Amino acid sequence: MKNFIHKIAVPLFLMTCLLVGCNNDDDSLQLMDEEEFLTAKVDGVDLFVQGMEGIISCEKYVTHTGSTDILFKVGTVSDESIEFRISNYIGNNFYSLGSSSFQNSWIKYRQGDGEWLNVKGNSQDIIEIIEDDGNYLTGRFSFQGHNQTDLSRKLISEGNFRVKIDF
Repeated sequence: MKNFIHKIAVPLFLMTCLLVGCNNDDDSLQLMDEEEFLTAKVDGVDLFVQGMEGIISCEKYVTHTGSTDILFKVGTVSDESIEFRISNYIGNNFYSLGSSSFQNSWIKYRQGDGEWLNVKGNSQDIIEIIEDDGNYLTGRFSFQGHNQTDLSRKLISEGNFRVKIDF
């Protein structure tokens, strides 16, 4: 019995540990953590952009006044986009676009030639930055967009995103 344990059971146990420890699941989890995406509902219809399926960009920069701003744009191949600017960016925070602290901030939805922009002073228009690790920006947003040309409105809700920050 002792011979069986030393010659067969111990090597079999060690080989099993090596196989389980060398699983590639860790690599795929890391790639998922780095994935860029945007999801939202536009008047109740799902909008989803992921990785190479669209245009995804996020730039953090210092303005001529010394404040930090964020400029964000996600667009689809079917000519839809959501863009926003956060002026006076201060990191993880709840940004109410109706607030005087963020008066130069805006968010808009575009589809074809139409553009629906948030109305200044509406405290319901929000962008929440949940995480800024210096490489990726993760957050949520919702707003009601108004088209100045035809006076139509669009409700953009349940917005979530994760994008790589360009410097």
